[in-house]
Amino acid sequence: MLNDDFMSRRGLFPYWASVPAEQSLTFGSALGEIENTPEKFAVSLDVSHFKPDEIKVNLTGNELTIEGKHEEKSDEHGTIQRSFVRKYLLPEDANVESLHSSLSDDGHLSIEAPKKTAALTQSRAIPIGRG
Repeated sequence: MLNDDFMSRRGLFPYWASVPAEQSLTFGSALGEIENTPEKFAVSLDVSHFKPDEIKVNLTGNELTIEGKHEEKSDEHGTIQRSFVRKYLLPEDANVESLHSSLSDDGHLSIEAPKKTAALTQSRAIPIGRG
């Protein structure tokens, strides 16, 4: 028979299946960490209470919306339903065309947009071809 230590090893079960009981009612770092440097705009959120298919990331113009929702679940305290919506306004110099996201094995969602370079924001002449 397998012992609990073996069963809880990282990788055997996905992160959301093994949230410790003492953290079952916390929301993690719901506000997230924001990094806005001359090179990039980045957000990192702890979404370890949600399965990957319970998380949505959308971009409308320069507004980044992150949503997480799961239906009512039972635990040792009763039942719980979690949901959140977090919105960020991306800076004007963020290159939204290059926005990308990733979800780590331990449930941290990272979203990053590089900043537009000066070459991309400056006006340039476009030659007119013949033919």
